[in-house]
Amino acid sequence: MGRRGFTLVELLVTLAVGAILLAIAIPGYAFLANTNKLAAVTNELVVALQLARSEAVKRGQRVTVCKSANASSSSASCSNAGGWQQGWLVFVDFGAWGVVESSDTVIHVYGGAPNAIITAVNFSQFVSYLPDGRSKGSFGLPNDAMRVCLAGNARKVIVNKTGRVRLESAGC
Repeated sequence: MGRRGFTLVELLVTLAVGAILLAIAIPGYAFLANTNKLAAVTNELVVALQLARSEAVKRGQRVTVCKSANASSSSASCSNAGGWQQGWLVFVDFGAWGVVESSDTVIHVYGGAPNAIITAVNFSQFVSYLPDGRSKGSFGLPNDAMRVCLAGNARKVIVNKTGRVRLESAGC
């Protein structure tokens, strides 16, 4: 009759092979996780821009996406301080461009991405969509790109002259 079970040597060899495979797999998983985080942040930004454009056309009013240093609080407002990674909000902009006033209607607030770096030039403070769907940036210019960098990977969110949004891969 044969014995059942494993010897101590067989168990140690199995654990060693498992540890080696795990050591090889973990760095690949970190890259995959960072790539997914980058895609999620970029997609949230694109969704906010597309929401603003569609709401501007639907309502026949100017709708703005602005960066917010306090997007996670209940009294979120636009802020020139801080960066886009702290959060942003979409609102119907009845008054001064890029400023949330009491008469404005906040449509959606996005919490942001604390581990990302989001940079923009013409949209350094806000992006406004006019009722015809065209965009205007902080300096009145119609188009710009935002670069989202996370863990050495980057994607570029480009808004063209008519306000349409597209993505492009980029470097940090």
